[in-house]
Amino acid sequence: MHEVSIAQAVLAEVTASAESHGVDRVGRITLRIGRLSGVVESALRFGFELVAENSVAEGAELVVENEPVVVRCPAGGHSLELDDVHFYCDEHQVACPELLSGRQLEIVSYDPVPVSAPREVR
Repeated sequence: MHEVSIAQAVLAEVTASAESHGVDRVGRITLRIGRLSGVVESALRFGFELVAENSVAEGAELVVENEPVVVRCPAGGHSLELDDVHFYCDEHQVACPELLSGRQLEIVSYDPVPVSAPREVR
């Protein structure tokens, strides 16, 4: 389950940024995960909950923005959002090897919790 390693990396990045900005607690972390990233969202959530214990992000909400697969049609030059992983432009009957989107795994943002807010225990 590589999602635990990903959760550790996300936590490390958020912790470093929070500390450098004087943030004591994080209430929400937003990630963008592409459909082709190979990340299982439920496993990532489970792993994050484990690694976030006793950290700046303990109890933080993990928000996931799912990024679709988008390719460019070499014949028409337009981009296509695909429902499956068959990289093909039906309009021009041509394969679309140029992937524009779908493999992302990005930290979009995190939201600090005001110092006066009590820590929620889950």
